[in-house]
This record gives sequence, C-alpha cells and structure tokens, in this order.
Amino acid sequence: MEIQLFDKSEPLHFEQIVIYPYPDLKRLWVRMWLTAKLDQHPNVEVRVMNPDGSENNSMYLVTQTGQKIDNTLHLRNPVPGETYRVIAELTVGFGNDATVVDHREFDMTLEFRNPESGEPGFGFTAEEANLAGEEQADEEHV
Repeated sequence: MEIQLFDKSEPLHFEQIVIYPYPDLKRLWVRMWLTAKLDQHPNVEVRVMNPDGSENNSMYLVTQTGQKIDNTLHLRNPVPGETYRVIAELTVGFGNDATVVDHREFDMTLEFRNPESGEPGFGFTAEEANLAGEEQADEEHV
C-alpha cells in the first residue's frame, strides 16, 4: 500500500497569509502557509504599499522548501491608523522564465494586533481562500 503525502491534483498556492503588526508598528510579523508539493520550490514575494500607492518595503524569498514561512518585514516611516496594501506573489522559475502561480492582495490597517490574545491578523485564512476559489470557479461556469 502506498501512502500519498502530497495531493498531486492540488495546485501550488498560498493556503493562508496572516500579518500581525508589532506594538511599535515599525515591524510586521508575516506568516504564510503554502501547499505541500513534491519537488516544487517556489519564490515568495511580499510587497507592502503605502497609502499613496508607492512601495514601502518588500521581501523576496527564493526557492522555499518549507510549507510554513515566518518572517519579519520592517516598515519605513509607518503611519499608525493608515491603510496599507499588501501584495503577495508565488512564482516558479527565475527572471523572464518566472511564472506567477498565485497572486493575493489585501488591505492592512496599521494597528497592533495581539496574536497571543486571539486577535485576528490581516490577510486571509485557509477557509477564506477556499471560499474565494469556489466563487471564482462559480464565476467561470456562469
């Protein structure tokens, strides 16, 4: 009997992204979960856009091998209470050969959220991602 550890039919994508601003509002705790795929090591880019649309900061993680990613992103000249746009992309390959396999965007109000007390972070959960996928599939069949 063969036990499958990976669902070969499930495409590579972000399962969940959650961001918690630290109390100083100068740093963001970025947590991401990716689908587990054998022999696929995607690149992960997260950009934080200022309220005026310019880029504040970004991080680019090359050929990720883990399913869970924890990182800290620093903000330049943070403005408490303002709404920032977060853009996350999952790509495979490099340079002109890079292919985007998942793209997510969401808003984040710059305010402290305490994960230890159960406050929700900014981003999307696995359930929300599944709902969005179902809605998109429904739209495609209309």
